[in-house]
Amino acid sequence: MNHAWTYVRLAAVSVFWGASFNAGELAIQAMPPLTVTAWRFLIAAALMLLLLFVKEKPSWSTLRSSISVYILLGVVGVFVTNALQFTALKYTPPLHPALIMATNPIVTAFLAVPLLKENIRKGQIIGMLCSIAGVLMVITNGAFWQLTNISLGDFIALGANITWALYGVLGRKLLTNSTPLATSAITMAIATICFLPFLNFPSPGISQTTLTTAWICIFFMGTFGAVLTFLWWNQGIQKVGANHTSVFFNLVPVVTLMISVLMGQPVGWVQVVGTFLVILGVVTAVRTKRTGPSGNHGQKPSITASVKSDL
Repeated sequence: MNHAWTYVRLAAVSVFWGASFNAGELAIQAMPPLTVTAWRFLIAAALMLLLLFVKEKPSWSTLRSSISVYILLGVVGVFVTNALQFTALKYTPPLHPALIMATNPIVTAFLAVPLLKENIRKGQIIGMLCSIAGVLMVITNGAFWQLTNISLGDFIALGANITWALYGVLGRKLLTNSTPLATSAITMAIATICFLPFLNFPSPGISQTTLTTAWICIFFMGTFGAVLTFLWWNQGIQKVGANHTSVFFNLVPVVTLMISVLMGQPVGWVQVVGTFLVILGVVTAVRTKRTGPSGNHGQKPSITASVKSDL
């Protein structure tokens, strides 16, 4: 069966995710990071809830049993993660958070050891070390001995990566009767409630061009960067399998890197090589973790497959 159109959509998902880091950097020039995130989630949560009630028509009785878990995941995994991620963009170039977040499958695998009683394989350790080397290469600009000069934004992005990994692991552990759409929509809605105190309009001193750019970026991140990516990502899992679909997540930092170049930001061979090492490490770790048939065709979307769309 020809899945060419599915792969085109998955490539577009990688572009939307990668571009969201650059869009976030532009948006926070007009508004504080938490305000940008609040507007983004207001748009995304409204669309996701509408989609949930149209497609699945859930009842309160079906959601009530898991409401405490939804709240936990919404606060820790969505609210805290995105608050940290957008705040990081205030202190560091968008490529740095993109690369740090690209290592999320590895961080998730390591958190799954104590929380899910899973085992770590040698290939996953090798992949982790390779990815860490790539991240350090980029954020230190190749000067590994200058670790004390790592920016505050990089540490904040690391915190976002950890809470995002917790979202995936805790979701797998605690949610057993929820669909990917319900999990994403409800946790987004809970995060939006947490963001409401930061929902303000920009100050009148912002130039019209900067303000217009910010609103366009927010709309893009709330629609293309969240809702559309959710739909296409899970369609990809259904049609070509989780393993083939997950490969496209590795393109995200490459897209961020390319857009950074187009925006005139300084990118040299250190950033290119570091990005390659991160991707190589993640691919090594993920391929080591896989079990069963390589295709996994027909596999239903899992919680861990769907959560990536919330970023």
